[in-house]
Amino acid sequence: MTVEEPPNPELVDMTRRFWVSAALSLPLLVLAMGPLIPGWSLHHWPLQKWIELALATVVVAWGGYPFFERGIRSIVTGRFNMFTLIAIGTGAAYVFSLVAVLAPGLFPSSMRGHGGSVPVYFEASAVIITLVLLGQVLELRARRQTSGAIRALLGLAPRSARRVRPDGTDEDIPY
Repeated sequence: MTVEEPPNPELVDMTRRFWVSAALSLPLLVLAMGPLIPGWSLHHWPLQKWIELALATVVVAWGGYPFFERGIRSIVTGRFNMFTLIAIGTGAAYVFSLVAVLAPGLFPSSMRGHGGSVPVYFEASAVIITLVLLGQVLELRARRQTSGAIRALLGLAPRSARRVRPDGTDEDIPY
């Protein structure tokens, strides 16, 4: 038996962020990785990078906002953690890709792929953020279930104790 928990606002927020990010990351992943699948008929087209930019911007800016907030705080305080790595890694991939779309002429020819285009990594930043959101949702759910189970166990504790006096009589003492 578990005690019913009130909704956890952080769990609700992370769950919403996860589902929106997953819904946007899936088409982004298909757009970016599809041409690597044998028999894939769609190849890179002019608007593709702009669509990837739009999809990734929502995932990185909105879905990843809590991670960037925590990552920046960890850098400022000098207490590096997982969020530092997530913020730096996904932020670098996103900013590199953003510059590649908005100002591809800034890149030397040695950084260009076939057709002279600069590769973008929007899907990497979006998918990493989506997977970390999934991890946060699972962690928050587990924590909620654990605290509910502990509360249920505490509810089983007796409300009083019976003390036997030296003369052999007993009395109930409330906790």
